Amino acid sequence: IEYWPPYTVLRLNVDAVIVDEAAGIPVPLLHKIWEKHRRTIYATTIHGYEGAGRGFSVRFLKRLKEDHKTKLIIYEMEEPIRYSKNDPIERFQFDTLLLDVEPDELNEDDFKEIEEGNFEYLKLDPEYLFSPEGEKLLRSIFSIFVLAHYRNEPDDLGRIADAPHHSIRALRLKKSGRIVAAVQLAEEGRIPDDMIRELLRGGSIAGNIIPDRLLKHLRLKEFGKGIGWRIVRIAVHIDAQGKGIGSYLLQEVIKEAKERGYDWVGAGFGITKELLNFWVKNGFYALHLSPDRNPVSGEYTTLVIYPLSDKWRKLVEISLKEFTVKFIESLHAVYRDFEADAAYLMFSKLLKNIDYSESIDLSEIQLERLRMYVSGIMTFESVCDAVTLLSKKYFLKGLANRLKEVEGLITIMRVFQGRSWDDIYEELKIGKVKATNLLRVAVSKMLKDIYGIEVEPPKI
Repeated sequence: IEYWPPYTVLRLNVDAVIVDEAAGIPVPLLHKIWEKHRRTIYATTIHGYEGAGRGFSVRFLKRLKEDHKTKLIIYEMEEPIRYSKNDPIERFQFDTLLLDVEPDELNEDDFKEIEEGNFEYLKLDPEYLFSPEGEKLLRSIFSIFVLAHYRNEPDDLGRIADAPHHSIRALRLKKSGRIVAAVQLAEEGRIPDDMIRELLRGGSIAGNIIPDRLLKHLRLKEFGKGIGWRIVRIAVHIDAQGKGIGSYLLQEVIKEAKERGYDWVGAGFGITKELLNFWVKNGFYALHLSPDRNPVSGEYTTLVIYPLSDKWRKLVEISLKEFTVKFIESLHAVYRDFEADAAYLMFSKLLKNIDYSESIDLSEIQLERLRMYVSGIMTFESVCDAVTLLSKKYFLKGLANRLKEVEGLITIMRVFQGRSWDDIYEELKIGKVKATNLLRVAVSKMLKDIYGIEVEPPKI
């Protein structure tokens, strides 16, 4: 028996995987572990002051039950072993810390209201939420957070109650009064000049996550002077997801932030293609990516910003160019295992640097070798240098969206990340000949779009 961090298990070939405290692990990672291994055991508490992760039972366990290929055996311990059954102190803890809250049940009339966009945007005072009159509303809001996020702790409730720079907003259906979405916000920024200098030298500051990271990685002092909202968490009722409610709430937050005179709205999250797409389609820009995966979630963390003031729009424009170069030049080493679909989304919708692209030039000999490669006479390995330069020039010019997604994925994985053909075959589930020829097709499009050179690639 060996212990491994959750994400590492995906790279192992073992007889069985036992996941302890599974509710404390993100549901997407649980899905990957289940799909990768033939035999898995998941042990967890559903409710508890160690951290309640209802996503395990509502999202993960539900999917296992629906999969007819999975033989599922469930053992549930109902009688406690650390305290007596129906223990009054334990009951008090559950009630006080909202460890077993459930969201409002939605009916047909509620879904009709949702389709009509009949929402009320609530600006909520913690004193009211934690009063007898506001407790029902608090329970509805917190239940949405609990079901949407993989790990919830009593400290989260405590921050809503008394963290001076945190606040809560929610969407309520006007007729039924049911809560369908909620967001937790943290005001950050306006850091004194002496502290900005300290942060640039590697110092630390509490409660200013976005300004701190942007200052340290992009080295622009102005990032510490602006003020904005960091979205700590945003969640939609589990039965009403995929209906545009999250985007509606986000736009209301942005509108209020503008009214308050803020410079930005931002967020940090473990990056997946689906999550990134949500933020990108709502006008946010990715400006930073952590150099390491989170040891629990197995995800890289990104910071996204929606600039509200002219000064911050200029800052984001400068920073986006810097981040674009940093990202593409780090894919072969730091981000060699970064999810290719998320990278392709970033290049096709966010990242470009025209100046850097135009500084890359290919010689006539390199172009001739690329012609031979596209026509099938030379292999990728013999023209890797020229394909790499051409691909960087193309992607940095903002043309990645002209490629089909699978062509973009293969370019990122083979050319930028230097991953093996075997990795590509396994991950994309396509044959060897097709994969190698798809890269030739991609290169043929790049040659035509940038240099006007037309070469017929092999038929696929």
